[in-house]
Amino acid sequence: MKKINFIFLLAVLLAGKVSHAQVSEENIVEERNEEEVEDDSKLFHFNLQLKNMHLWKGLHVTDAPMTAVDLNYTSKNGFFKAGVWGGRGFNGDYTEFDYYVSFMHNGWSLAIWDINNYSDFPDAKIFDYDRSATSHFIDVTLAYQFQKVPLKLSWSTIVQGRDTFINDEGQLRNAYSNYVEASYVILDKSNWSLSGLVGGSWSFAPQEAHFYGDEPGITNVGFIYNRDLNIFDKFILPVSATASWNPVQDYGAIQVAFNLF
Repeated sequence: MKKINFIFLLAVLLAGKVSHAQVSEENIVEERNEEEVEDDSKLFHFNLQLKNMHLWKGLHVTDAPMTAVDLNYTSKNGFFKAGVWGGRGFNGDYTEFDYYVSFMHNGWSLAIWDINNYSDFPDAKIFDYDRSATSHFIDVTLAYQFQKVPLKLSWSTIVQGRDTFINDEGQLRNAYSNYVEASYVILDKSNWSLSGLVGGSWSFAPQEAHFYGDEPGITNVGFIYNRDLNIFDKFILPVSATASWNPVQDYGAIQVAFNLF
């Protein structure tokens, strides 16, 4: 009888250990699943920005206050990014809807943007890429961020779309306008930074006029001040102020942007 009781007690203890091991394994699997869901949620980003105006490569895209929305997917290793970007002016005179993809590795980046600013194209069709009527243009940018110095160099070329000219035979051709920029972080503190930049533009076409102006030259000189504002010790609001001068277009402006989330 004692032997039977001992065997029964041993069986109960072993069953308890097995049950505990199964519960522990289930908990581990559940925690891993939760981590995977959390990691997947971090791959998708939704950002809303509020601006007093919109500057782009030295151009005044709109002088009216506007909102900008960026919805994107970024791979876990940061190599690939794809998304949509939209802008809308408060006065209704500016509307833009873009698609983009980018690749980043060891300081190098390649970005391809399908920019569709159809503010001045009321009859444009969203999938019409005929350069004689389209509101789209495809902008390709190759950039390199130096690792040891806070210097970034970039070269952008418009390869397709409404960047056109008429040749001597009266034919509509791509102008292949270029924009080259160098930016440098002058000061980088714990909650603010100051950068400077200079950019120039020209066209591969046999003419002086290009997408950014009527002649080749410096089209963007400016400074960018970034700061993280502490709001009532509750949350951080990133704010930037960009002062830009365009010698070719002969104008300047200050853009203030609030990154709401």
